[in-house]
Amino acid sequence: MLKNDDDFGHEKWPLIAAIFAVFVWHLIFLAHLNLIPDECSYWAWSRHLDWSYFDNSGMTAYLIRLSTEIFGRSTPFTVRFPFLIASFVTTLIVYFSAVLVSGSRRAGAYSALFFNLAPLSLFGAGTAVHDNALIMFWALALWSAAKLLKTENSAYFYLIGIASGLAILSKYTGVLILPAMLLWLISSKRYRFLLAQKDPWVGAIIAALFTLPIIWWNYQNEWASFKHILFISSAHSGFWRRVSDGLGYQFSQLLTISPFFYFAIIAAIFSSTVSQFRARNDNKLLLLMMGTPLLLFSVMAFKGHAEANWAVMGYLSTGILTVMALLDRDDPATKFISERFGVRRFVRTGTIVSVLLVVVITAHAWVGLVPAFVERRIWKADRIIWETHGWAGLGQYLPSLIKKDDVIAADSYQLCALLEFNIPGQPNVRYLAPWDRPTQFDVWNRSYDDLAGKNILFVSAKPLGPTSSVLLTIYENFSSVEQLPPYEVMYHGEPIRQIYVCRGHDFDPFKPRRLGPRSLFYTGQ
Repeated sequence: MLKNDDDFGHEKWPLIAAIFAVFVWHLIFLAHLNLIPDECSYWAWSRHLDWSYFDNSGMTAYLIRLSTEIFGRSTPFTVRFPFLIASFVTTLIVYFSAVLVSGSRRAGAYSALFFNLAPLSLFGAGTAVHDNALIMFWALALWSAAKLLKTENSAYFYLIGIASGLAILSKYTGVLILPAMLLWLISSKRYRFLLAQKDPWVGAIIAALFTLPIIWWNYQNEWASFKHILFISSAHSGFWRRVSDGLGYQFSQLLTISPFFYFAIIAAIFSSTVSQFRARNDNKLLLLMMGTPLLLFSVMAFKGHAEANWAVMGYLSTGILTVMALLDRDDPATKFISERFGVRRFVRTGTIVSVLLVVVITAHAWVGLVPAFVERRIWKADRIIWETHGWAGLGQYLPSLIKKDDVIAADSYQLCALLEFNIPGQPNVRYLAPWDRPTQFDVWNRSYDDLAGKNILFVSAKPLGPTSSVLLTIYENFSSVEQLPPYEVMYHGEPIRQIYVCRGHDFDPFKPRRLGPRSLFYTGQ
């Protein structure tokens, strides 16, 4: 346990001020940034409450719905409000968890600051995405396990079970809490005996009960979520593609957590693992086991698909581990880290690196750091501009084209959700596409039969034209198609891309080809 709190008083208030500054930044940044496509999708989920959803479990939708009902309207702030609260709660839990496992208030404060300073937190904490709810409940499971270590009261396994269940309802990767706890108990000589008692298994059963809504939804919907997960995580066939994806995933972690923090975490994990062979420390062992998603998805990235954010919950415990390593100058396994950095220098340098990354990305999102002619060429590859530019303007543009009896439709679920949120009055938008790849919008409308004879205001990132040998379209399912003026996304006063709009008259879902009812079986077509 760390015993270095004697002079902590003079450090406490600067740390609190820094954390407070991060929350002020979140309030300003997120209140003025329009919802990005993923957030719009989850907001669309919240308008159709269900046991679960096609892509994931439903906690995000439930929190959004609760917030928008309380405020009585849907705005970027009201959609994100519960996740801002979740970020604050997570910060407190990280602090108390670090104090429990380290015995040091200084370690707790620096761990809480570390959690807030990573670029992922500076940008993502408070956004309406699955990860913020998952991280909060993952932190609660970590605190519960730390409390179990402190008190040796095995009843905390029940709270771990509840936290695990809520984490699973937040995102499927929350299930990894259970094997992490199992690995910790198996690896711990002191606490391995608990596996022979009922409390850990009752906790696991409690967690399993929270999966019943997910299983019930999948039972009713062709096991769509499970098929979807199996497909997106399936291995690539090409060796070099796997190597490229694996290395790309590691690079994405550098940007997610910042290069300085990333390499410090790797060093702390290594040194703490080595120290376990010299003197077993159950507190550090717990932190290591709760960080296993970092290893799991790093390996998985070389075999199949892994998104940059899938392992973020692993940084909670390994961040605490890193702070403990920087504060502990007595452990020979971590001495080289603490002597070379020291916690103050570590935080100061890491903060500079993280803030610089955030400033550059924020400036690009608001001002645009590349010339318009470059952006015009790379428009979809530049995810920052793609996700933040044009959608609010498109929502304001379309009402001038909509006629009374038009049904609004789009050919991607992201675009459907963006239109629903940004068009005044927030109307329902139909997903209308001829290909077989299913989405959550297909769960709500499996058939197009009710659109027979309707006029469709169709919005797409591509112009709607006749079916060709390389592209299947719905062009022939209309008696006629009226091309309307496209919406031009502006950047530095110049158009960089167009969103195409047309009105299809007298829609026929039966010929020349039958459209729907759509299967939820994920084929990836």
